[in-house]
Amino acid sequence: MIRVMIVDDSPLVRKIAGDILAGEPDIEVVATAATAEFALNKLDREAPDVVTMDIEMPGIGGVEAIRRIMARKPTPVIVLSSHALRGADFTLQALEAGAVDFVLKPTASLSGGLNQVARELKEKVRNAAQMPSFRRVPVPPTSDGARTGSKAGQFTFSSSPASDSDERLSGRSLNRRQGSGLIDLVAIGTSTGGPVALKTVLEGLPGDFPVPIVVVQHMPPVFTKAFADRLNACSELSVKEAEEGDPLLPGTALIAPGDYHITVVRAFPQPRITLSQSDPVSGHRPSVDVLMHSVASEYGSSAVGVIMTGMGKDGAAGIKELHNKGALIIAQDKESSVIFGMNREVIVNGDADAIAPVDRIAQTLQELVRRHERVER
Repeated sequence: MIRVMIVDDSPLVRKIAGDILAGEPDIEVVATAATAEFALNKLDREAPDVVTMDIEMPGIGGVEAIRRIMARKPTPVIVLSSHALRGADFTLQALEAGAVDFVLKPTASLSGGLNQVARELKEKVRNAAQMPSFRRVPVPPTSDGARTGSKAGQFTFSSSPASDSDERLSGRSLNRRQGSGLIDLVAIGTSTGGPVALKTVLEGLPGDFPVPIVVVQHMPPVFTKAFADRLNACSELSVKEAEEGDPLLPGTALIAPGDYHITVVRAFPQPRITLSQSDPVSGHRPSVDVLMHSVASEYGSSAVGVIMTGMGKDGAAGIKELHNKGALIIAQDKESSVIFGMNREVIVNGDADAIAPVDRIAQTLQELVRRHERVER
């Protein structure tokens, strides 16, 4: 039985969320709270497996409450967020503070779109409760700049295929690409846990990184603009929400806008991106599969694909095509993932050339670019 605590200053939200969850045979609502202070007081006594948290509340507020939960009794938190730009920014702060996911409240009223909200809430509560190794934020650096933790600073290579039975999930050696030419594009796909993971990766890259980056992060409209702006503020790269026809430039990361697929066109004289609202693929728009298929077609072996934390299988098919074209594939490892899903699929399929903790992906990308620049000379 999954024990859930609902925290929201709206009695109506508490009632509706409680009814949604309490109607499930495997979920029990063990507590509700109108303020974060009450929630913190109930945390030890009720011992919830998952907390749903409103962000804008009187008192200490949801973001600070999440920080205190993570410091006191780390528990998966799912944010109940508004569609508004202000709500999007608060939600991103909550994810950085340690929340694992978020569910949007309907825009007009709590009755509109309730079925979709109910499905998402139940699914995300179940996923949060099943996290075997609950990871919230990247391991902070020590005073000498090194990362603490048993796997920090390591990544694995192997010629052995991945196995479902023994969980020895590893990829092939990067050395297979020695001498095969320049790297011209990095494509990244991620979902649940991705905002913090992407922040870690992009913060680790220099402003003069010589390769353009295109990113699909499963996220609704409004949120992707706020997300790109936050990444731009904390990264030396130029990060923006992609717009139709944006050029692919070195030192720039383009984030797919919510509800739009993003593809790449290697046009002369300037490669660019295109956007579309064609049907969802793998259940998503934007879809990682759509991006990776496009990169495979336009860039092939001169690209690097990165697949990170996220629920489901989006990206696995596109990564396979990209890998078959000779591109290098980096997968985030299990230990540093909030949800070991999308990246696990790629690893199990044998399409990962390197498996890296999130705090080593930026360094790995820089090493690859330098290596192939040297080869070309």
